[in-house]
Parts: sequence; structure tokens; C-alpha cells
Amino acid sequence: MELSNIEKLLEKYFEGETTISEEKELKVYFTRETVPSHLERYRDLFQYFSEESTITATRDLKLKTRNRPKFAWVGMAASIALITGLFLTRTNPPPEKVDTFEDPEIALQETKKILSMVSQYMNEGKQGLVYLKEFENTKSKFIK
Repeated sequence: MELSNIEKLLEKYFEGETTISEEKELKVYFTRETVPSHLERYRDLFQYFSEESTITATRDLKLKTRNRPKFAWVGMAASIALITGLFLTRTNPPPEKVDTFEDPEIALQETKKILSMVSQYMNEGKQGLVYLKEFENTKSKFIK
């Protein structure tokens, strides 16, 4: 393998742009006995990588699984009861509108009845204003 090709691969390697096969070429090159002196500093790095890739695990690793608590069903039962309660409680349907009439004649009669009642209350309130007029007359006599 040419020295210039190895130097280009090293540049690509440190930029993070090499492929797996190119990295294998670098490992093979640096595990040889003869490496140029200006590339000697990279030799230990690639030898370390090649040695570490051969290491395998010697014992099985057992992971503990998390057991559910004995009373985990209580939370599930509570959520089911809540959802059931929300769906089973019914609110009363909205009352029918009393102020709407299908027949316009009935609607007119009801409107007249309500307006006469309002007029009656207005007239009752107007009777108290007579005293205000007397107060105004008395006040004007004293001010003259």
C-alpha cells in the first residue's frame, strides 16, 4: 500500500469520513512490523484498537427484571372506577326552551301580555315622581 494513500486515509479517519473497510486497512497497515517514522505515533492507537476488538466477555451478565408490586392492581382498579363513574353519571338533559313558540299568533299574544306587565310596573314607578315635582316647587319658593 502506498504511503500517500495511507496518509489520505489517516486524514479521512480523523475527520470521521472513513468506511469500515478503510479502517480495517489502516489497522492492518499499522499492525505490521515496519511503519515509517513519521507515522509511528499512530501505531499504538491502531494496535490498541485491534487488540481490544478480539476481547470477548467471559461471563454472562444477568440483569434483574423489575417485579410488579403485589398491589399494582389497586391503581388499575381505581382508574377503571373513575372512568366508569364519569360515564355512568348522567346529567339532566337541558330543559326545553319555554320562550319559543311555533305559532306566531301565540307569540304575539304572549309578547303583548309581557309588555303590558312592564308598562304597569313603569306606571307604578312614575306615581312616586309626583312628590318630586312638589319638592321642586317648594324649593323654588324658598330660593326666590
